[in-house]
Amino acid sequence: MSEVRVTSYCECPFSTVMEFAERSLKERGQMQVSPVSSVAENVTHATRIVDDATDTARIHDALLLAWKPDHDAAFPGFRGVLTVRPQNRGVSMQLQGNYDPPFGLAGKLFDVVAGNRIAKLTTGRLLHQLIKDVEAKWNLARRNGA
Repeated sequence: MSEVRVTSYCECPFSTVMEFAERSLKERGQMQVSPVSSVAENVTHATRIVDDATDTARIHDALLLAWKPDHDAAFPGFRGVLTVRPQNRGVSMQLQGNYDPPFGLAGKLFDVVAGNRIAKLTTGRLLHQLIKDVEAKWNLARRNGA
C-alpha cells in the first residue's frame, strides 16, 4: 500500500469549507482524475463527512473520499481523507490517502520509481479543482448575502 498527501490554501472560511467541498464532490456524479490534462480516468467516487480524528485540539469535520476507476488494470483506487485547518482568512486543505499500485510486484517497483509522483500529481490536481469549486461556491454565497 502506498501513501500520498497534498496540501494547498483555500480562500473560504473554516466554518463553511467542508459543506462546500462535500457538495462540490457530490454534484460531480461521474468524476475524472488525472496527473495531467491529456490523461484522465473516469472514477466512481463516494464521500462521507466524519469527525476529524487528526486534530486533538478540537472536534470538527473531515471528508472521507474514495474512488474506484472504471478500468481497474492501469489505474488504482484511492481511499483518503480531506482535512482543513484555519489559516489566515481561509484554510489549509489537505488530501491524504492510500492506494494499492496495480500489476503486483512490477507495479510496486514502478510506484517507487514514478508511480507515487504520478499519484501526488493526480491528487494535487483534484485538490486544486476542488479548491476552485469551493472558492466559487463561497464567492457566490457572499454575493447572495451569506
